[in-house]
Amino acid sequence: MNDFDPRATNYAENSTIGVQAEAVHGDIYHNVYHLPAAPTSQDHFNVGVKYLRGGMPDKAREHIGHAVLHGHISSRSYFYLLLALLSGRTLQQVPKSEFNLLRSAQRRLDDQANDSWSRGIRTINDLLAALAKEDLDSQAVDEHLKKIDPQQRDEILRHLDMFLNGPILDGLWARAFDSAHAKRYENGRLDRAWKFFHPEPAGPRARLPTPARVTFGDQARAWASTAVGAWSLFWLTVASWQSSWSATVTGLLFLAAGAHLCVRNGLEWRHLEARRKARYSERHTSAHRPAAPARGFANNVDRKFDQYFARYLPENADRDIWLSETEGERRILRDEVVELYREDRTNADDVAWLIRHMVTHVRRRWQKGTLWESREPLTVPFATRAQFAGGAVALLTGTVIMTWSAVHLRPVTGALAAMVILVCAWTAAERWSYIRAERRRFAAEEQGHAGVLADRLVAYEKWKHRLSDRPQDTEMADWLDHDRKALMAEAMTRYKLAARDIVAHAFIEGPAKSYRRARVNDGPWRYSRYRIQVLLLTCEGVRQMAMNLDFLTTEIRPGTRLSYQYDKVVAARVEPVFGRKTFELTLVNGDPIKLTVSGEEDDLPEVSELTLDSAGLGNTLHLLEGIAAEGKKWIDNERVREKEIVAELAQASGTVFDRPPVRENPQAARPAT
Repeated sequence: MNDFDPRATNYAENSTIGVQAEAVHGDIYHNVYHLPAAPTSQDHFNVGVKYLRGGMPDKAREHIGHAVLHGHISSRSYFYLLLALLSGRTLQQVPKSEFNLLRSAQRRLDDQANDSWSRGIRTINDLLAALAKEDLDSQAVDEHLKKIDPQQRDEILRHLDMFLNGPILDGLWARAFDSAHAKRYENGRLDRAWKFFHPEPAGPRARLPTPARVTFGDQARAWASTAVGAWSLFWLTVASWQSSWSATVTGLLFLAAGAHLCVRNGLEWRHLEARRKARYSERHTSAHRPAAPARGFANNVDRKFDQYFARYLPENADRDIWLSETEGERRILRDEVVELYREDRTNADDVAWLIRHMVTHVRRRWQKGTLWESREPLTVPFATRAQFAGGAVALLTGTVIMTWSAVHLRPVTGALAAMVILVCAWTAAERWSYIRAERRRFAAEEQGHAGVLADRLVAYEKWKHRLSDRPQDTEMADWLDHDRKALMAEAMTRYKLAARDIVAHAFIEGPAKSYRRARVNDGPWRYSRYRIQVLLLTCEGVRQMAMNLDFLTTEIRPGTRLSYQYDKVVAARVEPVFGRKTFELTLVNGDPIKLTVSGEEDDLPEVSELTLDSAGLGNTLHLLEGIAAEGKKWIDNERVREKEIVAELAQASGTVFDRPPVRENPQAARPAT
């Protein structure tokens, strides 16, 4: 059900990316980052936690900091404040102004109860202590992590992974990798992830029947000709009866039989002829419609129909024959979809469910051999034509008999009455048959419309039910975070590196070829396929490995590998290219390494910033810009700067360095002070 279009191209490492389809989820279920009209501190905190779990630490810091600053202080809010301030960045990137907020909140936590959140805070403090004292007992840190709530432990390992480098934390990385490999598939990812990229379907519609085209003039002519003809027939009958009652009775019998045959068969003839003309007009219009504008709704609907007719090939059917024999149906159905949804700013993905339903319906009819029934010309059966002709002869015979009888007494008026009867009969029959055929057509189309709409409503409800467990944005972020760790483990394995060998690490990620994208309100773009660069910074240089990640299947395809020394990095920056945000890393004597990391030409700036935030590009730029400026000396300089900052951070967060992490029962642990 993943509607990929192979015509997209990629812009990654000097190539081009094309978005296939996108969805923006705006329903209540997906307003996870929405603030009410008059938000409280609690509302800001809740949204901030969601942003943090969604992998957007910048927005998380904004909202959680606002909540704490305005009095929402507890061990839980302080725990998430610590995570938000440290998530996705090094200590060098933490502004000293944020230390004041930590100090203020820390002082007000002294009397808090010793709950699970306090123990989580203590664990973060112990990890910060590990940065300052490399001889700290790493086993104790590991045991302390085991004793806290599993959710808190996972959040600490996720948001503080920038600090999990060096030999002291080898065990933590091993546990993080094992956990990531296991949790990549949790919560039914393989069955649910694809649903995130499908928009809320547009409601079912069916083409309304054209009202009966009967005017007042049609009815007036029908009634007038009927009245004049009836009066003339009455006069002719009286005149004929005066001349010969037997001839009159015979003529009336012929007239009655002829009228019955002509009315019954003439109405059927007219009805079939009207339907034939309407069908011919519909097929002629579809066959000669002009080409749809490129990138417009009609053009995208064309592509969807071509895609699904090619995909839903009947069993044991020749593709060319199938596409050739269904060409007419494809055009008619396409025109109906465009007509029904064009005016509502609907995109082709919103009605993809309807197009699939239409195509599968055509396939069933094709397999049953009933597809050609709708193509058969609506010719009038020979029996209908013959009976109508017989009725006309009977009418003419009866009129002649009665006229012949009447002219013996009144030759002029009798002949004139016969002529009036024939003219009025023809006019009345033509008008009444038209009126009756129009009303019959409308009734049949109205009944067909109700049946088609009911059938499409069933298909719509089935599709909505199938999408009902669409994953939330925070789930997508969790899965992507597990994928990043799996990619890092893959890169470390291929480069034969251990955690002790890595000084720092970073990711550069963007959409890969043939991708779909979707986002929730106030959330970043999520992609169905990623192109991710894993950068491992060691004492000797940078190890860089490109990998393609199929988010829907979790398949990882290793790509190009690149190793370079620190003095080879000239510049690292993010710049707009054709309306997109593109990361560019420039090496000495080498072409720039480019990767699109965010957006399309029409993206709003705030959406691009959210996408960059979720991609962690800020930290990557900080690392590579530092390398470009200082070369290999950056490692030692960064460690010195971190030691200067960690002391102030320790004082603000309550971290204690003169003791190893405690091993006591967690129930007896006191909150950080």
